[in-house]
Amino acid sequence: MPQLRWLGHAATELDLSGKKIIIDPFIKENPMCPIKLSYFNDFDLIIVTHDHYDHLGDTVEIMTMNKNIMLYATYDLEVYLNKEFKIPMERMIPANIGGSVDFNGIKLALTQAIHSSEHSDPTGTVVSADNVTIYHAGDTGLFEGMKLIGEVFQPDYALLPIGGRFTMDPKQASFAVDMIKPKKGVIPIHYNTWDLIKVDPNEFSRLVSSKGYKPIVLQPGESIEL
Repeated sequence: MPQLRWLGHAATELDLSGKKIIIDPFIKENPMCPIKLSYFNDFDLIIVTHDHYDHLGDTVEIMTMNKNIMLYATYDLEVYLNKEFKIPMERMIPANIGGSVDFNGIKLALTQAIHSSEHSDPTGTVVSADNVTIYHAGDTGLFEGMKLIGEVFQPDYALLPIGGRFTMDPKQASFAVDMIKPKKGVIPIHYNTWDLIKVDPNEFSRLVSSKGYKPIVLQPGESIEL
């Protein structure tokens, strides 16, 4: 059964088609994360939405520890990791915002995100397998292109940042839900890690429910079957 597990902040674990995926592996310095890096010894794929330290996180250390894991990110970010940390390009899936690529039967895509990033454009990501599609928005503000993301990918689940200040706040994220129209549920992320992004997820739940969508508020380490 496909599963999703939230590890605090934006870090999200997916188990799809027998493959283990970690999105934005901010682990060691993440005060919300309940696991250690050794947990990723047998993972198959890392997806990084952008290079801020709380999203690129422990990617380099995980790839050094786990010699089989691959990386999916924008090509410019991959080139930076190759030059700066000697991560072989052969262990990276070259991509940019655009069409989907296949990873062992799992369909991957990068999407626009409205944010900042030093070595490449910020992105969201869409992951599809086992008849389920998950949209992880990364760090982003509200933008009209979310409607197109919803129409093109038709996600079953959406993970949206709600912490405000650096990303959408609960009210703005509820407008994003209206544009994306996730069929089975929406999960708030990127909030309450620090005081600067402290919000009440119940406000998000109330707003989302009032629009007819299903909010799924997870505790760090909690998982759901997809």
